[in-house]
Amino acid sequence: MELKDFLQETTFCDHSQSSIKTIVEDYKKKFSNEKDLAVALFYFVRDKTHYRVGFWNKKASETLAEGSGTCTNNSNLLVAMLRAAGIPAGYGIMKVHGKKYFGPIVPPRLKFFIGDKSVHIYCYVFLNNKWIKCDPSDDEPFATNTQHFNPQSRLLEWDGESHSELNLCGEHIISDSEPIANIDAVFRKKMKSYKTIPVKIANLYINFLRNRGQEFRNQPLAERNFSIWLKKHKPFYYLVFSILPFFNFYE
Repeated sequence: MELKDFLQETTFCDHSQSSIKTIVEDYKKKFSNEKDLAVALFYFVRDKTHYRVGFWNKKASETLAEGSGTCTNNSNLLVAMLRAAGIPAGYGIMKVHGKKYFGPIVPPRLKFFIGDKSVHIYCYVFLNNKWIKCDPSDDEPFATNTQHFNPQSRLLEWDGESHSELNLCGEHIISDSEPIANIDAVFRKKMKSYKTIPVKIANLYINFLRNRGQEFRNQPLAERNFSIWLKKHKPFYYLVFSILPFFNFYE
């Protein structure tokens, strides 16, 4: 695979879209140095797109418009913006133990819907003749409000020179990849329909922690208060949450 492959547009890495190009051109006026530009785009994606779980079948321009995305979506947006800036960028695919790698933040009743094996996708950037990992998955409010009881949520900084990777336990990582230029096949995979409601609840939980996580010293306390909030503001989802995983979504 040649370096030029890491500058190409794909169906989901649609970096020629005007919404992406406009932002990148504005950043190029502010940062003439390639490394500084890459770092600035990393922070743009990290903090302008809130982390969520669930549906990843979105183009980079759609993630930008919605202002939220999965690890796959957010990394794809960063790859698209870097390519639009003329900086080679690609994807890393890490196979992980799904029920463990998120850390203690996941409520046990939602963990039931996470596969034993999963993938985490991050960004590779080619700077100074080497590939560097950077991961824009977790936005600043979510990370800073949960990292005190979930080490995996530690806020990531990036200097454009060294790797910036999620704080994962090595035993939770099954394998990692070299830079990959095109992962459109991953984007085309559909999430199983029975996960739709649990994913909605999970994203309500993530947003709750993004706003109030700092109030709680541990996950059980956070979950308890989330349940109270859910009962008051989203009674239907509270009912479902209260019976998870006893309700069989497969049927």
